[in-house]
Amino acid sequence: MKEKLIRKPKDDKETKANEGVKRLPYVTAPENLGKSRVGGALFQGDLDLTHPLGFGYSRNLIPLYRNSEVWLKPSESPYGTVVKYTEEPHIDGFITPKNLNTFLKPSASLIVSALGSGRVVMFADNPNFRGSWYGTNRLFLNALFLGNHISVPK
Repeated sequence: MKEKLIRKPKDDKETKANEGVKRLPYVTAPENLGKSRVGGALFQGDLDLTHPLGFGYSRNLIPLYRNSEVWLKPSESPYGTVVKYTEEPHIDGFITPKNLNTFLKPSASLIVSALGSGRVVMFADNPNFRGSWYGTNRLFLNALFLGNHISVPK
């Protein structure tokens, strides 16, 4: 499988040591750390309606609930990216400009990749989040019931 994640660069400890550490009040730790996370927000994706996983959808724009920092690179196969975030994907909720522009916008929400004689369906977002986000349940069911009929052209 050739698919990859978009990874955040690791902090350079030596550079940070030379710059010094800014002292912050302990009580603000959860708030400051939480600002860099995606705790639950809505984004717009562009669904390939011709893909078998898009069966039953009539509009290519689909709202996606995201509460993770898993960033999937679009597939290396031109046919493997089923849902990609749009140019202006933010609908509602908090996301830092860095997470939005550096990680979310260039990433995919759903890709299919060949693996051996089979295929792997990768969701960056939870399509069944708490059983309350119905817009993407069909993607999950299509992956479950139609997955064995999907071939990834090379």
